[in-house]
Amino acid sequence: MYSTIHMSHSTPKLTVTGLRSTIDPKSPDDFSFCGGALISPTHVLTTASCTTTASANFVSVGAHYVNGGEDGDEIKVKTVTNHPHFNKDTGANDFAVLTLVKPSKYKPVKLPAPGGSDVQTSMWSTAMGWGLTSASANAMASEELLRLSQQVWSDADCAKAIQSTVDASQLCAGCEQGKSPCQGDTGGPFVKENGNGDDDDVLIGLVSGGGACGVKGSPAIYARVSSALPWINSIVNAKK
Repeated sequence: MYSTIHMSHSTPKLTVTGLRSTIDPKSPDDFSFCGGALISPTHVLTTASCTTTASANFVSVGAHYVNGGEDGDEIKVKTVTNHPHFNKDTGANDFAVLTLVKPSKYKPVKLPAPGGSDVQTSMWSTAMGWGLTSASANAMASEELLRLSQQVWSDADCAKAIQSTVDASQLCAGCEQGKSPCQGDTGGPFVKENGNGDDDDVLIGLVSGGGACGVKGSPAIYARVSSALPWINSIVNAKK
């Protein structure tokens, strides 16, 4: 999460998941390279833009620290299923489901209602991740999970800002100077927080793309979870 103005450390969100290639503390790759969200005891939802560019061999569910080993529920990934219509050029249908070898001890986040009724233009929601904290050449990922509140845009305003079509599988939010998701936040949850605890949270999006980190007027692009519900449910509810 990039912010030159203000960024708050996240209170524990036990559905937030880090994607990892290894859980070997001696390995230089022992960190979360992307985010995700626990959507069933044995499934994590993330983006295909993460899983098609790196190996998601393990997840760390409920972790606050980027290395995951201190506090996360570390579980091996059994299978990775990318959305069949993911388009790496446009970012459309940027979804992937990770099936875990065993259930997580944490409670999954709620999925949105079909039809997208959980998302309204101008409402505020929260993105979370361990991504870069500045746009400088020597920028580092955050050691701790960070959170950022962003306001949802209309598709029309977003299309005008990015000078491109907004796919039905996408939504846009945020444009303040110095505040945005950044490299390393991809796949992380964009959550509508309806109460004071995790139980009322609704997963409306996943960090997917956008312009340069923290540029005013350049909205972040999220994968719109409600658009992929039939596909997601077909995997989560598949007979083992």
